Amino acid sequence: MGFLKRSKLTHLTIVLILLLLSPKVQATNKMLLFLPAIMSHGYASYTISQFNNNGSIEYRFFCEDHHFMTLVDNNGTLILRPHPGVDINGWGSSWYAQPFLPGAVLKHSVIRSLEVQKGKGIHLVATGNVSRGTSSSYGSWDMTLDFSYSKAAKKIKGSGIYSIHLAGLLSAAGGDLNLYKIASNYLDDVPLLSGNTGDTGDMKWVEIAHGMATEPFAFSPWVPPDNPGFFPSDRTNQLMVNVIGNCNDIDSAAQGYAAITPAFKPSIKVVLASHDAETGIRYGSIYNLDKRKDFWEDNVGITPIILQSSTATSFSFDVQLESSALSGDGSVPCP
Repeated sequence: MGFLKRSKLTHLTIVLILLLLSPKVQATNKMLLFLPAIMSHGYASYTISQFNNNGSIEYRFFCEDHHFMTLVDNNGTLILRPHPGVDINGWGSSWYAQPFLPGAVLKHSVIRSLEVQKGKGIHLVATGNVSRGTSSSYGSWDMTLDFSYSKAAKKIKGSGIYSIHLAGLLSAAGGDLNLYKIASNYLDDVPLLSGNTGDTGDMKWVEIAHGMATEPFAFSPWVPPDNPGFFPSDRTNQLMVNVIGNCNDIDSAAQGYAAITPAFKPSIKVVLASHDAETGIRYGSIYNLDKRKDFWEDNVGITPIILQSSTATSFSFDVQLESSALSGDGSVPCP
């Protein structure tokens, strides 16, 4: 028994030494924390590193040597940024995984738990208050999510439970409830590296459907410049939003800026399934035409909503996240 204990301790010591010598840990002197991988034969190994980026705390998720997602805590704003592909610049749309009222400054989120789970992936528990106005709130929320990554498929999967408890009726709050936000970039009629002029950006369009794409919404897909303020009347208790990625090949030098590298931007899909058949989720999205040529801007905002006419004050959902790399990522040039 003593030999077995000493062997396990020796093995753990070797693993920790190897982790400390890893280039991933030595890459920056701003790295604050490295949580070691849980390794087991037949299982992928996951790690989490923590990074202070000018006051925003980034939790970088790794599967073996691949940085597949970043969780950002920006002063109480909870942001998930997927990176399923191997394109080093393949960071595109972001998911702001928290509820808020119209015009609110997003804050009040707290990461309660973030840990590697053996053979499964990464487990997240987050809570917070429903953002209202510049600094106030109107109720609370909580979310648990489990993430995994397939290196072969270049795909991230996440699933969990999402609950919201309002402080009162939405009619008293004076607005609809935004369940989350996906921020992206769509560039309209801009110079391309091919020498032509056209559309590009981090996304092509948004597919919208009841459940897992079994019944598309009217007017799906949504192409931002075709309908900049898009709020269809379809209501559902299961909403799928699939933001289709793009090869971003803008010629920024032709716009008078420094040249940026073209990149494959991934797709991101979020599915909400309400535990109450009468919830009535509606889709909403806005395209900021004033910023339609700005490659650095999140000029697209996608926000599923609960109308302020709802008489419910508590909501609970099964939530699924999926992000996939585009075909050609890592194997062919973009464009």
